[in-house]
Amino acid sequence: MLVNLGGPPKAETLVGLLLECHERIRRFSRLAVELSRRADLPAGEVGDACARCERYFSEALPLHVADEEDSLLPRLRGHAVDAALAAMHAQHEAHRPVLVELLTALRQLREAPSSAPCRARLGAVAQRAVTDFEQHLTLEEQVLFPVVAALPAEAQAQVVAELRARRRPGA
Repeated sequence: MLVNLGGPPKAETLVGLLLECHERIRRFSRLAVELSRRADLPAGEVGDACARCERYFSEALPLHVADEEDSLLPRLRGHAVDAALAAMHAQHEAHRPVLVELLTALRQLREAPSSAPCRARLGAVAQRAVTDFEQHLTLEEQVLFPVVAALPAEAQAQVVAELRARRRPGA
């Protein structure tokens, strides 16, 4: 098996939880690239890994984007990072078509795990996603997360509660 989704979060701080999300974005993006390069994998393993990537990018990643757009962005406005917040928002919007392409390519490879053209299509879009995501994540980690860490403890606790509420079944 190429990657497990993992267990419960290890981090207890808001920045720690956000960094864990960022690590999952990196891990699943790299997994998609790896799938595009591994013609030697059994079809079942390819299908399983594609399905896990599809689930991550269609279910979990939108929750993380909502965390940033709905919980962080309003609390960080006016903290001398408005340009970075605008860039973050614009990057989220720019990721949408790449994610649609990525999900399509993953589905196609899942359905035809030995197809060289499907693997090549996935490789092209997955590498673009890795590059786009890394630029985006680096901006957040270097510019926004220090400001997040400096928010009052009560504000951080509210954000953590919102993050957890988004992930509760039926939320």
